[in-house]
Amino acid sequence: MTEFLVWGGAAVAAFVASTLSGIIGFGGAMLFLPVLVALYGVRASVPILTVSVLLGNASRVYFNRRELDLKLVLLFSAGAIPFAILGSFVYVALPAFWIKKGIGIFLLITVLLRHVHSEFKLTQSWVFVPLGVVTGFLSALMGGVGPVSSPFFLAYGLTKEAFVGTEALCAVGMHLVKSITYNRLHILNARELIAGLSFGGVMTLGSYVARKVLEKLSRQKFLMLVEILLVVVGLDMLIFK
Repeated sequence: MTEFLVWGGAAVAAFVASTLSGIIGFGGAMLFLPVLVALYGVRASVPILTVSVLLGNASRVYFNRRELDLKLVLLFSAGAIPFAILGSFVYVALPAFWIKKGIGIFLLITVLLRHVHSEFKLTQSWVFVPLGVVTGFLSALMGGVGPVSSPFFLAYGLTKEAFVGTEALCAVGMHLVKSITYNRLHILNARELIAGLSFGGVMTLGSYVARKVLEKLSRQKFLMLVEILLVVVGLDMLIFK
């Protein structure tokens, strides 16, 4: 009974994280990760999270499938997939403490620059190849780093539906190769896989709810929510271990 209650609490957290990230376009992994660490420990939490958000992102791709920018997906994946594999090997030995602090600083600076240079637009699509390299590598170390890549997708001028769906499809490729690599490294076994699949199913439901909310959300409110979450995640990374 106690084990079921623990799973139920984690499932509620997965639903909330997926719903919020489905509206914003990112953040579900980082919101859900502390819960998994508390329940399963640090080493197992990232592989479980990877399987969970793989399903959650796949559902967001489906719900926003008509707005996808496949060119950006291909460019991003060209950099992200090989370095996600490399990062998975590094994950088993490298502490991510200072990487986490660096990302926190990056997020806060990003929000500041959006207001100082609000007219800035990203027009060169090739930028998404090196962006994929950085994101893929860091994602393997931390489970999910959507806030790192999201400002670039926003600066490219995607609509809110295209932003959510395109970013999610980029994440699907990363999480798929990470799951395979984690399994080969023996840190994604049957226990972790079952937990990840169960929470992923809950996240799929959250993505459906998020799609209904997103249809009624103005772009101005959408961008405001994005920036609020960037600041919250950034401060959390800087302040807490």
